[in-house]
Amino acid sequence: MDIENVYLIPHSSKPVNEYFNPKLLAGLYPTLFCYGRGVPEDQLRPVQITLKEHIRYLLAYNDRRFEKHHSFIFVIFNLLQRRDACFHAQLIATKPYFQSSADEILSLSSKDIETALDNNSKRIYNSESSNTLNKLLQHIKTVGGRVMGSAYSRTALRTRIHALIYNQGLPSIFLTLNPADIHSPVALYFAGVQLDLDNIQNEQLMDTYKRAEIIASHPVATAKFFHLLISNILNTMIIGGVLGPIKAYFGTVESQGRGSLHLHLLIRLDHDMKPADM
Repeated sequence: MDIENVYLIPHSSKPVNEYFNPKLLAGLYPTLFCYGRGVPEDQLRPVQITLKEHIRYLLAYNDRRFEKHHSFIFVIFNLLQRRDACFHAQLIATKPYFQSSADEILSLSSKDIETALDNNSKRIYNSESSNTLNKLLQHIKTVGGRVMGSAYSRTALRTRIHALIYNQGLPSIFLTLNPADIHSPVALYFAGVQLDLDNIQNEQLMDTYKRAEIIASHPVATAKFFHLLISNILNTMIIGGVLGPIKAYFGTVESQGRGSLHLHLLIRLDHDMKPADM
């Protein structure tokens, strides 16, 4: 059996600071940040930019090394999620009403929380639910509603939909836009495939498996394609007036099981027609 050389990096007993620590990403991804240069939140940089702006710039690199890396996007997304959660938790902690809730929450034991989580996973309803647990859950919902990609952020979107229905009435049209990215020459072009979009030849498009492989390995390019296509459709339907006068519309973006994006759209037409007449 051949023995390969393995380089082990020992773990410290203390977590690494992830705020304004340029060494964090430089150490995690030495192949992406060559010589430790170009890392986000470097305090030596003359012009300071936010982490989100810097990540957007890195994902647009011409060599696509950040976009195609197997874990970089996931680690950064998790980092941004935690920062959002900590930031909004800090805002709540500064409110006058939070101190009384904090004293109650501190009285909870790990056993109480474990039992509540177990009942929730088993969908067991407890009529004698602890008022303190309910307060804790309410604070979690408040913070989670502002964390991108969380379950509570979807709940917050549902609340906005209910508010729009209350204000504007029921939608006239429910529409789902699901672009077939693996069959789109434009998506392949965004992913770096050399195509003449004005003269597409079948032999240039490759087989389905190869197209799916290219799309899956270029998530940023695929997201740009989705944004371009959906923006043009909305400009045509809503601003362009194809559907006539529009009172309001509300759309949410979701990912499918295979990771591609699609849009659910509620449209309220500005007319007095009944659904049966449409």
